[in-house]
Amino acid sequence: MIVNILVRNANFSDCRGVAKIHKECLAKSFLATLGEKFLILLYKTLVEYKKGILLVAEDDGKIIGFVSATTNTSGFYRYFLKKNFIKASFLLLPKAISLNTLKKIFETLKYSKKNEINILLPKAELLSIAVKEDYQRKGVAQHLFKALVNEFHKKGIKEFRIVVGSKLFKAKKFYQKMGCVKLGEFELHKGEKSEIYVFRR
Repeated sequence: MIVNILVRNANFSDCRGVAKIHKECLAKSFLATLGEKFLILLYKTLVEYKKGILLVAEDDGKIIGFVSATTNTSGFYRYFLKKNFIKASFLLLPKAISLNTLKKIFETLKYSKKNEINILLPKAELLSIAVKEDYQRKGVAQHLFKALVNEFHKKGIKEFRIVVGSKLFKAKKFYQKMGCVKLGEFELHKGEKSEIYVFRR
């Protein structure tokens, strides 16, 4: 376990490093396929969004991991599209040629509004958590998760949701270890099973 890890709120200048870690460590995630420039725009928007949370973990001044979240996922997506529609469209233009990519974008936006498993879910959501490979299995993800719980607590939020791909066994084990409870399973993207977990403080 790393003892001297610093977890802090991210700023605009951190977003490039966060996007790089996202692309490297969450390479199979849908957002990673949209490219590093899109991820930078996404995380910069999250930093300025009043209901957004982006925390980074540092070791000796170097970003080694991050966790992103929002107190209102559908609100964040609306804010992102309103603020960045033209810029995001330009960044996605080469990718948007694929009907599959467009379909996944709409499925993601739809998910934030519609509860596929018919259970009352918290609006707050942990969106992504990732740690550089050299620092994995050293307690960094736990530090980030606990810091996020504290950030939510400061905002008066005692529970939040997490969507995890059904095949991501390590991620599911991690969330279970952190005290998250599985509520159900659904298809976020057609043909791809996901599970919804909830953390309650």
